[in-house]
Formats: sequence, C-alpha cells, structure tokens
Amino acid sequence: MRAALGEMQEAVRDLARSVATDLGATTIEELAPAGDAEQAWAALRDSGLTTLRADGAGTLELVLCAEEFGAALSGAPFLGSTVARELWPDAPDGTVAALDSELALDAWGADQVVAVLGGGIEVGPALAVGPTADRSRVTARVDLGAATPLGPVDAQRVPQAELVAMLLLAADLVGVGRAALADAVDHVAQREQFGVPVGTFQAVQHLAADAHVQLVGARNALWAAAWRVDHQGLDAEAAVRRAKGLASEAGRGACEVACQMLGGVGHTWEHLASVRLRRALVSRALLGDEAAQWSALAGVAPSRTPDGLADDEGYDLRDDRTEAGFRSDLRAWLASPDGAAGEGWHQRLAAGGWVVVSMPTDAGGRALPVTCEAIVSEELGGADRPPPPAIGHLAHALALFGSPDQRADHLAGMISGATRWCQGFSEPEAGSDLASVRTRAELEGDEWVVHGRKIWTSEASDSDWILLLCRTGGPGHKGLSMLVVPTSTAGVEVSTIRTGWGSEEFAEVTFDGARVPADAVVGEPGQGWAIAMSLLAVERGPADIGWISRFRRTATRLLADPVAGGRTDVVRATAWLEALEATVAATLTARTQGTHDTSAGSVDKLLMTWVDQWLHGAALDAAGLDALTDPGDELELYLWARAAGIFGGTSQIQRNIVAQRLLGLPRP
Repeated sequence: MRAALGEMQEAVRDLARSVATDLGATTIEELAPAGDAEQAWAALRDSGLTTLRADGAGTLELVLCAEEFGAALSGAPFLGSTVARELWPDAPDGTVAALDSELALDAWGADQVVAVLGGGIEVGPALAVGPTADRSRVTARVDLGAATPLGPVDAQRVPQAELVAMLLLAADLVGVGRAALADAVDHVAQREQFGVPVGTFQAVQHLAADAHVQLVGARNALWAAAWRVDHQGLDAEAAVRRAKGLASEAGRGACEVACQMLGGVGHTWEHLASVRLRRALVSRALLGDEAAQWSALAGVAPSRTPDGLADDEGYDLRDDRTEAGFRSDLRAWLASPDGAAGEGWHQRLAAGGWVVVSMPTDAGGRALPVTCEAIVSEELGGADRPPPPAIGHLAHALALFGSPDQRADHLAGMISGATRWCQGFSEPEAGSDLASVRTRAELEGDEWVVHGRKIWTSEASDSDWILLLCRTGGPGHKGLSMLVVPTSTAGVEVSTIRTGWGSEEFAEVTFDGARVPADAVVGEPGQGWAIAMSLLAVERGPADIGWISRFRRTATRLLADPVAGGRTDVVRATAWLEALEATVAATLTARTQGTHDTSAGSVDKLLMTWVDQWLHGAALDAAGLDALTDPGDELELYLWARAAGIFGGTSQIQRNIVAQRLLGLPRP
C-alpha cells in the first residue's frame, strides 16, 4: 500500500497549480469573465491539462488538478472541458459538459455544451446564462433546439463520466475550502484584539483545527475514491458518493468557518471569502449534496480491501509483494487451529509471529513495514478475532530507548505475553498536561525511590510491570524520566477503578517509597518527555491499536440491518470511517517512507474520536429503547466512546496541536 502521490502525480499537480494560479483570482476584479477566455483555453490546451486522459492520466490526476483550480478560484473551464471529454473523447476545444442534463457551470468561453439527454449524449450550442450564486465561474446551457445526438454511446461511458464529474466537484470543494481556511489563518495570525493576535484565542484555534481535520479526511477519502474508479470497480460508486458527501460537508464548513474567523472583513464584497463560500455551495449542490449522497448509500456496506498487487509508482491502495505475502500467510494461520479465538490468544498470536511485526528482528519483531501492523488489525477484525494486544507502543519505546539489558530482560516477555505491562502517565493533577507530572523519583545511592500517584492506568490490575513517567529533575519537560518498575515492588499499590460501562480495565497506582535499581531508567535521566512523545505517536495511531477493524465490524452490522442501514447517521458515520481509513493509510505510508510529521497524529486521533462517537451513538439510537431497558454492547460501546475524547490526549489538546503545529497559529 502506498497512499502517497508518485513523482508523476506530484508533477501533474504542480503544473495544475501553476496554470490555475495564473488563471485564478486574488481580487474581485480578477474574477471571470473579467479576463481573456481565449487565453484561458489556450493555457489549458498548451499545458496539456485538457488532454490528460488521452495522455494516459488516471482519475486521481484529474482530481488533483480540479482541487488546484478550486483553490485558485479559477474560472478557466478545466472541470467543464474534462467532463466533456469523459462523455466525448474527441470533443474539440471550446466544448464543456452539462452536469444537470443541460446546465454547464464551468463554461467560460465555451462554444458548445455536451449533455446527457434522453438516455443519449447530445451536443449543442452554448447559451449564456445570467449570474448564478457562484461568481467565480461562467455558466451556460445547451441550446436544446439545436442539439444533435453524437451517435451510439458505450453503455459505461455515461456512468463513468458521472462518477468523474462527482469527484471533480468534490475536489473543487476541498480546494476552495483549503484556500478559504489558509486565508483565514493568515488573517487571525496577524489581526490583534485585546493586545494579542486573534489566532491565539483557543476558540478560534479549535474552529480552524476542526475545519482542517475535516478537509484532510475528505481529501484522503477523495483520493482513495478516485483510485478506486480506475482499479476497483465494484466499490467505486459507493466510494465516490462517500467522497462527494464528505467534501460537501468539509468544503462548505471550511468556507463558513473562514468567514467567521475573518470577522466583518469576511462579509464584505471586496473580500473573496463570500466568493469562495458561494462557489462551495454550487459545487456542493450539483450532482447531490451530502444529504443526497447519504440517502443513495443506505444499506451499502463499507468498501472492501482492494485485491491484486500495487504498481511500482504512484498512489495505490493494493498490497505490495511484501504486504501481499504477509497477508496470505496470516490468513492461512487464522484458518489453522492456532488461529481460533479462545484461551491464550495473545500467546498464540505472538508465537505465530503476528505481534509488533514492524519492530526490528533483534527486538523481537520481523522488521516489516508498519503497513503490516495495519494488516494484522484488519485481518483479525475481518475474521472476528480479538485485536492484537495493546503493547506495541510500549514495546517500540523499549526497543528505541531501552538499554541492551532492558531489551534483553523485557521485550521477549512483553511480546510473547509471558509478562503483562501497563503505562503510567496520567495523574490526578496531570492528565493531558503531562509536563506537570508530580510523581517523583529520587536517586538514593544505587536506587530510585518513588513517591506519587498514577490514575486511569489501563490494565494495571493484571500487569507485572509499569513503564513509569516520573519527575527526576526540575519542573517542565526536561525534568522527566522514564522508569521500568515491577508492580510487585514493596510500596506499589494498585486499586481497581470500575468504569461507567462496567469494566475494570483502569486502576489507580500509588507509589509510597517504592525502590527500584538505578539502571531501571529508560534512556537517560531527563529523556522521559521524548520517550513519552514517541510512545504516544504510536498509541494515537488507529491502525496500530486495531480501532478501525472494530469500527468496520460495527458499521457493517448496522448497514446490513434493514432499519438501521437506512439511517442517515449510520451512513454518514460510515463515510467518515472511510475518511479515517484513508487518512491512516496516508499516515502509515509516511511512516514507512520516513516523512511522517508526528504532530499529524493528532489529525488521526481527532478523526478516530469523531468516528467512534458518531458510529456508536448511531448504533445506540438505532437500537432504541431495547438497548436501555436490557443494556448490552450498544450501551457499553457508546459509553466507552465518550472516553475516546480523553484518553491518549483530549480532543481539545489535539486541536491545539493541529492549530499551532500544523496550521502555524501563534501560541497563547
């Protein structure tokens, strides 16, 4: 799997950005039709953007271009001419396509309009239309009285063209939303109120962060859908409809948020904010907004894992040879007696070589790409097996920072399940604010003496060891260290916490003079913060801890139900689940290629939280009163989902990270 653009795709996008910028608008006065339509057509033709398909480009390349034309507020008829050639490959310059049987919204300088009329394709002269809500594009209608049939039409051509048109509209929405948000972020970073930049206000940062995360999810779903159109026909229509619905939500939402962030300036005619919002509204309405897409997707199962082998270059959701061989071996193991669910699952999974497979071989792993970790979660979920043990983040931390003795003493037992581990981070006074940890370890001779309390420590009641974040120096990040501490140590007391959904997975751990050897420190004293951040980057990864496979099972079950499968909230949550999957695929690819920005993990975490809460809220509502009078899984999963906005860093902290580290807004 390679959910990243290849060199040629990047080159096409760069070319489209250059052309779109040249033909775009940065002021009201530059909006089409103020410029030269013939020059716009010539630029499209000379750049080769009007003949991309004939030159071998795939649907994804078309989508990349459409996003750039939307971002630039360009009136150049890229979308109109591209869809025209989907319907009529030999269409001459000056031909655009109608997207609602006779209306062509992207028709600046067009001579004729090709349209689907009466089940066939016809072409007729372009008739000018007065201004629409969209002031950035020129609209035309086909002259029905002078339209003529194009002759016999391939039965697949019209449906294929409609899918491509839907994707290009979705790309336009993502592009215009992206540009609107960027403009607003630049404004609030400079604009001052109460003596400080408006962009330092948390309320503003969270608005921007949510808009950004939704755009990222929609764009990733869009790219995946575009790829499926060319490679995975059976799921293509559903993927395209989900992408159009997601882009409709995210694009419109980003433009609305931008108008709010810009304040009064964003509501003046001189500013482009309202122009972007108008464009988004039109692209959203054409070929069905999100409500229309969710209605069309009622009862439609989530997209399947693509079959076949990935190509050598470019975006491709199929397995490469290493991943395909690994998946095949895992499926064979799951079909064997060892792969049956039941007693000793962790130990059998580890003995089969399916735990922490991306870790180095000398640390107990198989040195496979991190995409194989996702394959384990995906295949276990698809086979209705328990998820992998949640020790990957702890094992990675020890493998990266532990001494040779610590690796030798602990990794094998942790991975095999012979010893159980937990993570001691959160405290009563330091949950999301880990820099304020108070649990202290003082070095006395050749021992650390530990005093303090940890809370919400998962699986502590059943654990043999705790990876403990504690203070060994002064205040702040630099005073933190990480220790490995046996829970059986004198002075360590574990008290179980019963959750609101009935489990006993959390505990409070008290340290009252607990003593551990001086060599129990992981890495160096003062390195605790770096280790914690490395660990959390893995813990927040939905693929690493199996969340997606669990969500997929829930969504599949709900959509198969005759009543629940028709609910808008179920269908919408499934669409955002696919956005999460596509985003995680991009994250895994970046981690494999060594280009991953750990701050981007906050995008994954926020999307994961939203999907968890939307999906299980929908499941509870679909179950109705029965789920409350005779409580079962629906209620437990719903209550658990409410905690998703807390564990691994609260949603508010994740928004701060997105706003400040990814969008570049100033810190308060």
